[in-house]
Amino acid sequence: MTRVIAFFNQKGGTAKTTSTLNVAAALAERGRRVLTLDLDPQASLTMATGVDVARLDRSVYDLLLDDDLGIADVANETTIPGVDLVPSHPDLAAAELELLNVLERERQLDYRLRHADLAAWDYVLVDAPPALNIISINILIAVHELIIPIEPHPLSLMVLRRLFETIDRIRRLNPDLRLLGFLPTKVHHSSRLASDMLETLREEFPQLPLLPAIPLSVRGAESTAERTSILHYMPRSSVAAAYREVGAWIEDADAGTGVTAADLGGKGAIHARP
Repeated sequence: MTRVIAFFNQKGGTAKTTSTLNVAAALAERGRRVLTLDLDPQASLTMATGVDVARLDRSVYDLLLDDDLGIADVANETTIPGVDLVPSHPDLAAAELELLNVLERERQLDYRLRHADLAAWDYVLVDAPPALNIISINILIAVHELIIPIEPHPLSLMVLRRLFETIDRIRRLNPDLRLLGFLPTKVHHSSRLASDMLETLREEFPQLPLLPAIPLSVRGAESTAERTSILHYMPRSSVAAAYREVGAWIEDADAGTGVTAADLGGKGAIHARP
């Protein structure tokens, strides 16, 4: 069965796009077939995988608003072997207003994924926008699993409460949603602050594991500028090695693991401290 995983955090600057791109490359390197979905109107993932936004005939905007389109109709090849993409477009920013008049607007992505033949891919990885809006809600309802990229910084921890409150609210619509854990990004391993923040995550959210940490480096930005992954741009770098570890971690964590949305809700199993 195809696993559908979103890299989700409403806070910007947590390396969601970079992580989606490089985890996809890491899984493809392991022989898996990966489809990425760019749900961010900034279309950063789309551009980072070598797709020319200006030349697109169709994008995820069309997928969400046109009932006659399917995933396969919108998917494109990328510069990364084994990785395909449903591209984004700046028009996606207007989709929130247009979805207001659509019946069950919060389930449009769910409908598209459930009615698609995903057998061509082992994984569908979703790059979420840095916001909590109707597009974000579509993602939380549609995906099976969630990874939360997080920078070890006090501000990153402060916004987690709102994220878990949102997940709590949608649990009736997607009770089987599972949180795989936190993906620490931009980690300066010699920084006391980073160590303290990661320890705080372990203490406040003991049921959510920490995935292998991604070190702070400019190499990721350089690879994005080259329209490829860090695994292809600098395959022997520490960042590439870290993303390979994340890919292996995800493969080892089967679809039945993780904390459910119900566990995050009324039972109070996990809540960020006020």
